Amino acid sequence: MAAAASLGAANTAVSKEVKIEIGSFDRLRSWNSVGLSRRRVDFHSVYSSTSRTNSLIRAVSTPVKQETETKRSKVEIIKEHSNFIRYPLNEELLTDAPNINESAIQLIKFHGSYQQYNRDERGGRSYSFMLRTKNPCGKVPNKLYLTMDDLADQFGIGTLRLTTRQTFQLHGVLKKNLKTVMSSIIHSMGSTLGACGDLNRNVLAPAAPFARKDYQFAQQTADNIAALLTPQSGFYYDMWVDGEKIMSAEPPEVVKARNDNSHGTNFPDSPEPIYGTQFLPRKFKIAVTVPTDNSVDLLTNDIGVVVITDADGEPQGFNLYVGGGMGRTHRLETTFPRLAEPLGYVPKEDILYAVKAIVVTQRENGRRDDRKYSRMKYLISSWGIEKFRSVVEQYYGKKFDPSRELPEWEFKSYLGWHEQGDGGLFCGLHVDSGRVGGKMKATLREIIEKYNLDVRLTPNQNIILCGIRKAWKHPITTALAQAGLLLGFCSTCLVLFLINIALAQQPKYVDPLNLTAMACPAFPLCPLAITEAERGIPDILKRVRAVFEKVGLKYNESVVIRATGCPNGCARPYMAEVGFVGDGPNSYQIWLGGTPNQTSIARTFMNKVKIHDLEKVLEPLFYYWKRKRQSKESFGDFTNRVGFEMLQEWVDKWDGVVATRPTYNLRLFTDKDTYEKMDELAKLQNKTAHQLAMEVIRNYAAAQQNEKGE
Repeated sequence: MAAAASLGAANTAVSKEVKIEIGSFDRLRSWNSVGLSRRRVDFHSVYSSTSRTNSLIRAVSTPVKQETETKRSKVEIIKEHSNFIRYPLNEELLTDAPNINESAIQLIKFHGSYQQYNRDERGGRSYSFMLRTKNPCGKVPNKLYLTMDDLADQFGIGTLRLTTRQTFQLHGVLKKNLKTVMSSIIHSMGSTLGACGDLNRNVLAPAAPFARKDYQFAQQTADNIAALLTPQSGFYYDMWVDGEKIMSAEPPEVVKARNDNSHGTNFPDSPEPIYGTQFLPRKFKIAVTVPTDNSVDLLTNDIGVVVITDADGEPQGFNLYVGGGMGRTHRLETTFPRLAEPLGYVPKEDILYAVKAIVVTQRENGRRDDRKYSRMKYLISSWGIEKFRSVVEQYYGKKFDPSRELPEWEFKSYLGWHEQGDGGLFCGLHVDSGRVGGKMKATLREIIEKYNLDVRLTPNQNIILCGIRKAWKHPITTALAQAGLLLGFCSTCLVLFLINIALAQQPKYVDPLNLTAMACPAFPLCPLAITEAERGIPDILKRVRAVFEKVGLKYNESVVIRATGCPNGCARPYMAEVGFVGDGPNSYQIWLGGTPNQTSIARTFMNKVKIHDLEKVLEPLFYYWKRKRQSKESFGDFTNRVGFEMLQEWVDKWDGVVATRPTYNLRLFTDKDTYEKMDELAKLQNKTAHQLAMEVIRNYAAAQQNEKGE
């Protein structure tokens, strides 16, 4: 079945069962509409003109005061009185206090920062700030990487965090150092503007630096969308570099699309032509990709953009998907994760106008009274896709064409060595939970600095070293091996293992379970965390591996596991085959039913499962998956086919795995010297020489099998 046909039906009962009617927020008033009569939009009519001269809809700004004024959230009022995200943050930053007040906390998000405190400490609160960069496509120039590495040591907690949206997070920055850190990032070709707050966040695109036309066009489009939706009023530069604007020249098509107001999208007299004083009702997320490559979790975004090419590989246009989003609230069924659904197709020259029309539709109609329901997914769930499409078409000025058929999606990690297609190589490195620190941090800096490499950050919290000459492959591989780093689950692992033995280094393996796992930071710094995620997932993965071994699953078999410390969904747990969502101290909701290619949403299977009881749930599930699955059936597909009622029955009646004696006995070591070296390395990992040798053999055999399959 073609993917385009199946994506519309991909939303499961999570959203279908909870069809809610959300009262629309009263429309906003345009900057040039004083004294004019207000006109409501006829949502059932379709604006079919292809010109950009007439306007059916007037852009709007501040809430219209009527006899009964529409309720607004506190954040909306803070934005209205902030002088475009300046006041009172500008005053709060000048005080001697280590923290800022509530209004400033809301505003600094637009600048790319959150106020935090260490929740592990008892007594008084030690305030600090997290800074998040904005890197469309995950692109990080060499100078910016080295600057971020320095800032982490000088002003942070000594580590860098790679996020699920291809950006850095820098934790532990004190208020007194904020301006120094921000200005250093800005002067090093970086930015944090719009990485948080009620506006468009970082735009995702495949991180692989392929020279292919479709990949390059997707990345260029992501850059242009990011530029189109970047705030224009200068508040960011006023705050951190005293008004100095450090910006590269924008493509003329971006400037033209931003300034176009032929369909009433803009605030003509405002320093923020698209956002106005109120910006958007909530965060807004966009991803761009090419057919088959779902490394970006396309359907979890407010807008998903897919490049469509002709038979010669030349980009022709885009399929658009709308209405994805992960966040929800525990025990409030009117909040839910949702997959994006097809909106239509646009020619390539219209993509910026179409994206702008979608953003403006959300700006004008998204709820501003209750932030739990302010994401665009709730607007589409309330209206339905046909009504939403009709309104967007009025702002766009054209009708959308039907979506083009697409092949099936795949998750692509880009770990290991790859040809770029321009004579160079790139190397993808796995980073557990995106945390770069210690020996890994030092080694990466040494390599990136020595070879003057640019890097890319992936949506799966990994890092790619780009533009590597072929002559550099061996020394870089050796340097990675000396640091105990591996590239992922590939044949290079065996080479690095042998180098490690020669250098008497402790080998570090990347378990296949780790390669697709993700976790949010959670404790100790996230104020929303209910339980552990990043600090807890290493143990969870080890326990899952032990369950795999106990029930007889092979080492190269895996499931997508994601964990978050709260229901907000930053690590996208609702797309996992097994999602752990914090719902109490040392307690998780377990979600099942996502698929490896990230096109199906999971559902809640069990609530309040204590961390020490995970095996009681996972053992029977994996046991029956091994024994009752169909050929090549993933765990997520298996759980959806069997149904939750049967899964629950298996868990309730589980008595444990019946132990069977192995019917094989392999003699691995033919000489004492090899055994002693292996035994010494194994003891460092609390394993026997036999166990460690078997891991190496499994890695190598699985890698060879995978390469043959490719």
